[in-house]
Amino acid sequence: MGTATVSPKVRTQHELNITRVFDAPRELVWKAWTDPEHMKQWFGPRQFEALDLTVDVRAGGKWRDRLHSDGFTDSAGEWRTADVWQGGEYMEVVEPERLVFTFHWDVGSGLPEHDTVITLTFEEHGGKTTMNFHQAFFVTQEDRDGHMKGWNSSLDKLEQFLREVEYGG
Repeated sequence: MGTATVSPKVRTQHELNITRVFDAPRELVWKAWTDPEHMKQWFGPRQFEALDLTVDVRAGGKWRDRLHSDGFTDSAGEWRTADVWQGGEYMEVVEPERLVFTFHWDVGSGLPEHDTVITLTFEEHGGKTTMNFHQAFFVTQEDRDGHMKGWNSSLDKLEQFLREVEYGG
């Protein structure tokens, strides 16, 4: 029996990679991902806020929150409100370098209900932090693209939050 290989094209269709450089020290970026008071300020796409957020940042610890929006326009152009629960389990915590956790939407959310794994690495260079974000595996390219849009929107909020915390703005 041979081993199955996955072509690079198929792999990239089912994985999400985002790299961001934040003008903030690594310890602050780490805290933004692990301190619930910090996470509440940015976690979730624009027009959404993280409510009922709980985190137990240790291997085997759980995280969960409710993304709430008073209103947004969906992909079909319809105005909607939303309350969607998401959560997962921390698999690896290496402060302040690496954070690995599962991600899933709660059953009944109307969103894909399979677990993905998110791996974050943080590298500091001259007071700035390079964050590498990897999420896999998605069942469909559409699911991956939805997460790409949501995470990039969330990371824009994180960038703004870090700027405000760092410079008191």
